[in-house]
Amino acid sequence: MKLSTPLTACIVLSMLLLLAGGCATTIPAREFLAKYATNIDVPNPDRADLPCRIFLGRHEDIYRIKDAIPCSQGGGFFGKTILWQCPAAELPKDFPEAHCPGDVIIDGRAGAKYKYLIQSYSR
Repeated sequence: MKLSTPLTACIVLSMLLLLAGGCATTIPAREFLAKYATNIDVPNPDRADLPCRIFLGRHEDIYRIKDAIPCSQGGGFFGKTILWQCPAAELPKDFPEAHCPGDVIIDGRAGAKYKYLIQSYSR
């Protein structure tokens, strides 16, 4: 019986780490640029809680994008968060300034002037 309490605590801690989305998926530059340039799929547009794609910017030598998918949009029981990343060295030197983002991608960078990236893009 003494083993069950630490084992239960360990299982709960593991589940919390999994739910927090602690893992990131590294993808090639072409796929990263495709995600940056497109909006996330919305399987149930009539629902109030919509999935969103968030550009997190550059962290050290890695660019990141986060997809947040609520349960009503196919994200599972608790919803799902996917963190996409790509090494900055693999992306074009003029990224992100010279690349058009999807029109509803949220700008999640610290100190962002606008909520949506399209507002800060000019052709």
